[in-house]
Amino acid sequence: MSKNKSGTGLSHFSRLNQAVFLHQPSIAKTRTSQGPDLILILGWMDAQPRHIAKYTAGYEKVYPCARILAITTSSVDAGFRTTSANLNRVKPALEILYTLPADAKLLVHFFSNGGAVTNTLISKAYAEKTGRPLPVSVQIFDSTVGRASYEATVRAFSLGLPKNMIAYLLGVSILRMLLGLYILGNLLLGKEDLVEAARRALNDKTLLDLDTPRLYIYSVADDMVAWQDVEEHAKDAKRLGYTVYMEKYQDSGHAAHMLVDAERYWGAVDRLWNTVS
Repeated sequence: MSKNKSGTGLSHFSRLNQAVFLHQPSIAKTRTSQGPDLILILGWMDAQPRHIAKYTAGYEKVYPCARILAITTSSVDAGFRTTSANLNRVKPALEILYTLPADAKLLVHFFSNGGAVTNTLISKAYAEKTGRPLPVSVQIFDSTVGRASYEATVRAFSLGLPKNMIAYLLGVSILRMLLGLYILGNLLLGKEDLVEAARRALNDKTLLDLDTPRLYIYSVADDMVAWQDVEEHAKDAKRLGYTVYMEKYQDSGHAAHMLVDAERYWGAVDRLWNTVS
């Protein structure tokens, strides 16, 4: 375990490996504290620590006694690494989750389809090892769950490309070719797309307990995850028996709702938590 460098945006977090960061609060949690014991934040694809820090800072303010685990997911992680390699990426987080006491209060907040894929990876690994769902108190679906559309996937992966115009255009061309090959390979092999697999897993009661309420934060203006896809997933969740809350923005961009109206955003998060505290 090493202290993080200030340039990453999570200077007071310990870096457990290249993708996992841990914050230990300076304020001791008391028996009467109503906040989470642990907050698990799963960033959107290619979100850097400095981006995730905007959300960890909010959680530190709202729930100062909580430990915070933050995990990054790169486009390489999501699109090209094996399951084994990705399990190794999240291994330090899993080791902490495996040791949680039965009565621990866990808040999970994941962003975009990249965060959804990592959430599914963690949930499946936990269930396979323990024989039960991850003991989540509440879950926040931020700018997710979408569908695996070709153009939306290209836009998502393009966020990690160089800003130089020539390099960017070359990168997009390569992305389109690789994505086409990926889709063709899935069709030939009968494999399910990662996003569709995550979409299905996030409504699987063997992975996510029906007693865990969830909040969808999404926007009509999101150009990567369609609001209709989010509402369809939420409707399916309600039909299955999950308790669902919705926070629908009109003009915020992808994974940027907090930047448009922070008071509304954190108010929705806190109201969700208060349903179980």
